[in-house]
Formats: sequence, C-alpha cells, structure tokens
Amino acid sequence: MKHKRAEQRFGWPWGVIPAALFFLVFFCGGLLQAIWFSFLPDGDGHQGIGWAYRELASPDFLHSLGVTVGMSAAVALFCGVMGLGAAILLTRPAGWRQKWYLLFQFPMALPHLMAAYLLSQMLWQSGWLSRLAYHLGWIDEMEQFPVLTQDAWGVGVLMAYAWKEIPFMILLLVPFLLRLQDQWEETARSLGASEGQILRWVILPLLWPAWVGGMWILFAFVLGAYEIPALMAGTFPGWVPVRAWQEYTMFGPERRAVAIAMNLVLLVVALTVGLLLLHLQRVWYGRGRRI
Repeated sequence: MKHKRAEQRFGWPWGVIPAALFFLVFFCGGLLQAIWFSFLPDGDGHQGIGWAYRELASPDFLHSLGVTVGMSAAVALFCGVMGLGAAILLTRPAGWRQKWYLLFQFPMALPHLMAAYLLSQMLWQSGWLSRLAYHLGWIDEMEQFPVLTQDAWGVGVLMAYAWKEIPFMILLLVPFLLRLQDQWEETARSLGASEGQILRWVILPLLWPAWVGGMWILFAFVLGAYEIPALMAGTFPGWVPVRAWQEYTMFGPERRAVAIAMNLVLLVVALTVGLLLLHLQRVWYGRGRRI
C-alpha cells in the first residue's frame, strides 16, 4: 500500500519533472542562447543584427552546405541499406550468426576519431595498403595507389562512416527482427508464405519506421560531426562542421557568431528532414501502402 501511494504521489507528471527541468535548462537554454548570440551585431558595430546569416548567403558556404548535406544523405542511405541487409542475414537460422554478430560489435567500441585515424593510416598513399601493394609488386610506386583520403568524391569519408555506422544499424535492427521472427514469421510461414513474401509483406513494412528512424539518426549525426571530415575529407569546399570549428577557434571571438549560425543552419536542415520523413511515413501508411 505504501508503494502504491508513493507511486500515485510521484507519478505523472511529477516523475518527469527532473528530466524536463534538465532538458529545459541545458538544452533549450543553450539553444536559445545560441540563437540570440548568432543575431547580435559584431563587436565594432559596423554590421547590424543578423550579419552572420547574411554572410552565410555566399556561394562558397552554400556549396559547402550542399556537399555536407549530400554526403550525409549518401552515408545514411548506404549504411542504412547495408545495415538492413546484414541484419536480415544475421537473424536467419545459421551457426555462424553469433560469431559475425559479435564481430560487428567491435567497431562500436572505437571512437570516431580513432576510427578515422586508423583508416587514414590504412588508406593514405603512404599507408599500410599502399605499402603492401608496393611490396607485392602490384604497383611500381606508392603514388600509384588510388587517392582514397581527402579526395574529391569523399570515398574515404564514406568508408570510415560505413565501418562505424553499419554496425550501429545492425545493432538497432536485429532486436526488432528477432521479435518479428518470433511473432509474425512463423505465422506467415504456416500460412504458406515464401521467404520472399515474408520479407516483402511482413518484415519490411513492420521494420520500416525503425529503419527510416535509424537512417535519420545517422543523417543528423553525420551532418554535425567533425572528426572524420576533419581528417579524411578534402579542404575545399570543406564540410560545414569543420568550417564552423575553424571559425570558432582560429579567427577570433568576433567570428564565433558565424560558427554558431553555421551550426544552427545544420540544426534546421536536420529537423526539416526529420519532419519531412515523418510526414511521408504518415502519408504512406495512411494510404495503406506497403513495400
């Protein structure tokens, strides 16, 4: 009875007040402070309110923003598709499943900065792979090894994020797939459905919200991440997080408003994409569509 009275006394909404206060003070307070700071005039008063955003309207920044958004979408889509396929294979009945599942968990233990450093040491033209190819006689000079880091197409960035984020998608989707296997697959199989029909009409429609949500998490994370682009991406046009870090740390306090404005633009892009995905998902299921 005492436990029940305590539960009634400190239940909704009192139980969520500590977390809500923490969110309001540290997240919302910091966000409002960043928005306010980004609109302040410069220290000399030569430029008025909102000068940082007017500076971001330059073609140089818009090019950088396009590269950042495009690469973030490519990483999210690639890792999402590969992670979905690997998760489906890992949930099929097989003796090797557990070993591979443990292997995919290894990259999750490494920070992104360490992952970028290890892959850069491997993929540089003077790295481990180029030296191995040189000693095996596959190339005459190490400079003949293809450029995979700081290249124009972002191959090294994509490989680094794939090594880190495909395991994330696997660990996200495998519990859902195991639950579906227990609850729905056996029923569908007993009704005569083939493996392809189970995948298309049972697994993918039920897994769709978790899969799309996971890809949006990857998109938002890559959109604002600094470590891997700083080590493995090209210097021009440059990723927006790298440029924001440079503006904040290298060019004096008067440029910090520009750095904050860059990050707020990325925040708006991530939220816009998330809301658009939610809307499309509601429309999709509202019309009774399936995969």
